[in-house]
Amino acid sequence: MDETLGRREAHKRATRRVLREAARRLFEEQGYEATTIQEIARAANVTERTFYRYFEGKEGLVADDALAWIEVLHDAIRDRPASEPPFVAVREGLLGVVHRAEADAGATRLWLFSESPRPRSLLPRATPRPLLRVEDSVADAIRGRLAGTPSDGEEFGAQLIARIAVAALRSAAIRHRQLLGEDRPSPGIGRLLQDAFAALAELSGA
Repeated sequence: MDETLGRREAHKRATRRVLREAARRLFEEQGYEATTIQEIARAANVTERTFYRYFEGKEGLVADDALAWIEVLHDAIRDRPASEPPFVAVREGLLGVVHRAEADAGATRLWLFSESPRPRSLLPRATPRPLLRVEDSVADAIRGRLAGTPSDGEEFGAQLIARIAVAALRSAAIRHRQLLGEDRPSPGIGRLLQDAFAALAELSGA
């Protein structure tokens, strides 16, 4: 009896692992939003019904890893030197976390949630919910740096900086996939994110 239960548990763990690996590969190739449950199940060689026995949906596949990286990003921004302006703290904190995530081959990365540059038959959508979580976490990490401004201004400023940072991250991720889709080398998300922030500074004259 124990041996049978052990085999069943091992099979469940193996199925969950295969589903996660298939999802990560597809998210890297075509983006979180553009990937369907059907595609993930097919890539893992299981049925959609089997997929839903293990996960409630796409967010369930990456929730633990993604939330961990969101917390890492929050702490990285919060722990930047107090003398840094809010936007600089977000920029440097985000760059550090992205470079760290790129070096972790097994990580579910924040930029997986950016939309595909070729969404195929999908209708235009609002920002994916996981990215909204990133925005909320970034905004929370810098509210204290905006202390002294009126409360409405502090909240608006924190949200604005967070949305700009996430837009830069999404732009870097989309450019990365565009280059790969054109069989051109990509310098990596971290370098593209640096380029995105540099472009923002140049456009603003800062």
